[in-house]
Amino acid sequence: MSNDILKSFPIERVHRWYHRLADAALSKKINGRHPLSGLLLKTYVTNKDKNKLYIFDAYDYLQRHPKVLTELNYHRQVFLTQSKARLGKGNTSNKWVGLVPRLQDGRWNGSDQIALYYESLVEIGSQSEIWRIQLYGTAEERDLFTSLRGFQLRSDIEVTGFAKGHTISVSFKKWEATALDRYDFNYHEHLTLPNPDYQSSAEDAIHPELQKFRVYHSNAKRLVDHGLAAPFKVKLGPWKVTNPQIIKSGELDPKKRIK
Repeated sequence: MSNDILKSFPIERVHRWYHRLADAALSKKINGRHPLSGLLLKTYVTNKDKNKLYIFDAYDYLQRHPKVLTELNYHRQVFLTQSKARLGKGNTSNKWVGLVPRLQDGRWNGSDQIALYYESLVEIGSQSEIWRIQLYGTAEERDLFTSLRGFQLRSDIEVTGFAKGHTISVSFKKWEATALDRYDFNYHEHLTLPNPDYQSSAEDAIHPELQKFRVYHSNAKRLVDHGLAAPFKVKLGPWKVTNPQIIKSGELDPKKRIK
């Protein structure tokens, strides 16, 4: 038997198997909610428009994931000109941005409300983490890995300030975060997934004797090539950022050297 089990089956039958895979995920709930992995996969196998945007709720376990909180704290540092922003395709350049440059070039007077945004990459499931997540990760972590994995995290803020001696004290009046992604597959990769047809007696079942098997994402490409599925844009949120360590007031040095 070929390692790529699905490769030998007609594409329409593979398409129905992917539907059953999504339905199997949706038959379970995490914290009372349908898993994102099932929602996104079901959308993928029914979608026909690769440019369409689908909006989903940002689940609490996405909002409080340690990597999301770490990245939001990095956004805070960027806004306060404490860390350089990663800019350009592939984060190829670093640059001082945020409030201090706006103070120094006159775009902000240090007191009036001003809006800023920044986004950067979050990856839940790097190559070194895949094995651990699949075997020992929580249900929440596995759901984020199999639905989003790598995505852009965007922060939209509004701040005000006031002079405090030789510094400017900054208050965050608004902070909303949004997860942005494109749901598709790396066609050169594979994952070992549960077989929704395990112990099924249905005529359409694929290898019901196997509880799980390796699924090559080249089969997802086959679906797309035959017009049976399509990648799509994903937006989760926005949600209000309330973590006190992230939204607490900050201090600016108006004379900070940023060249």
